[in-house]
Parts: sequence; structure tokens; C-alpha cells
Amino acid sequence: MSTYTKNLTMTAPEVALAALEHAAEKFNTATEHVTLATKTVVMLAGAPLLGLMFVLALPVISVALTVYYGAKLMAANWAAVAKHVKNVALFFASPFIGLAYILALPVVGLATLAYLGVKAARK
Repeated sequence: MSTYTKNLTMTAPEVALAALEHAAEKFNTATEHVTLATKTVVMLAGAPLLGLMFVLALPVISVALTVYYGAKLMAANWAAVAKHVKNVALFFASPFIGLAYILALPVVGLATLAYLGVKAARK
């Protein structure tokens, strides 16, 4: 086991940086012997896959950022957001409230008419 992995702790960023530099040196020495043709083939195969990864990750990242900044904005302006949510809820509920009135008011009108008719007949 090398000294880079034995002494690696979160409180020693210099050791972590040295381990990263050591890993980079190992990678560089391993890739020095790769031919230009091999590098080209790897790039031709890897570039579309890397592009596909970004295309697939973009909607997820966009939704996550939208949720994060939306929550941050709502936390900062809670009173205005609550008022807006109430207004939107009433907007979507209003057709159903109107339907309830359309269905109930003829019955209420007939009941009122019957009540007033019975009241007038008793006098």
C-alpha cells in the first residue's frame, strides 16, 4: 500500500492533492504509449456517448435546478406565494362552484316559492 492512501484524511488536503497528482502521473504514463490511431478511435466512440450522456442528463438537471430555485424563491416570499396559490385554487375551483349553484338554485327557488305559497295560503 502506498503512502498516499495510508495518510489520506479529510483534514489533510495537501496529501489528497499529492495523491491526485500521483494518479494523474500514472494515467499520463499509461496513455503515452497509445498510438494516434487508437486515440482517434477512442475519441470517435467516446464523443457521441459523452454527448448522449449530456443530452440525457440535461432534463434532470433542469428540473432539479427549477425545483431548487423555486423552493428558494417561495421561502423568501411566502406570503405572496400563499396569496397566489389561493387565487389559482379558486380559479380552478370556480367552474365546480358554478355547477353546484346551477344544480342547487332551481331546487332552492322551488322550495322558496312553495314556502311563500304555503305562508300566503295560511293568511
